[in-house]
Amino acid sequence: MQFFLQWLLMASVQAAAAISPGPAFVVAVRSAMAYERRTGIFTAFGLGLGVAVHVLVVLCGLAVLLQHYTFVFDVIRYAGAAYLIYIGGKAILLTKRRDKAAPGDAIPDVPQAREMISGRKALSVGFFTNLLNPKAVVFFTAVFTQFIGPGTPVSVMMLYGLTSVVIEIAGVAVVLTDRRIKERFLGIVHWVERTCGGLMIGLGVKLAFSR
Repeated sequence: MQFFLQWLLMASVQAAAAISPGPAFVVAVRSAMAYERRTGIFTAFGLGLGVAVHVLVVLCGLAVLLQHYTFVFDVIRYAGAAYLIYIGGKAILLTKRRDKAAPGDAIPDVPQAREMISGRKALSVGFFTNLLNPKAVVFFTAVFTQFIGPGTPVSVMMLYGLTSVVIEIAGVAVVLTDRRIKERFLGIVHWVERTCGGLMIGLGVKLAFSR
């Protein structure tokens, strides 16, 4: 039961981050709004593949630290908690500023595309968007170190990694390629940011008061 709750918390943080405005989110919105649904889905799979690379690198690195450098792992873990609190607070503050300045500027208007693009190109755009985002490595390191410890089996690490990839694909493919869902979602995007920020802060605080 405890493991399920931890997994659910991790999945919730990943889900909030996946649909929170950022480089990947903007690319997904542009793809879904400017092209047909098929293009948006290919973009989502590309984003998921990019996440898979980061997840693999992070989990392999953490596995080595757990095996040989436990002290370094602990330092990274607490630094990760501080980072989550920081980006969570930043997300909440940004939404307040946007609400006061121009509520409609959260997601820029995207003109309709005149030409269609191939599924392969959409896939590559999504893939390289996440692959070349340096903050992704920091984010996944910050999140995974809160749930992985010396006794964590490799199978559990793989489950966490797979969960992150599936959420990235499903979150974008489902939310941003269905017109009705997309229209409703874009209307509450500032609340999504606040939810994401709150989850990040909560996770960081949880670690600060636990061993």
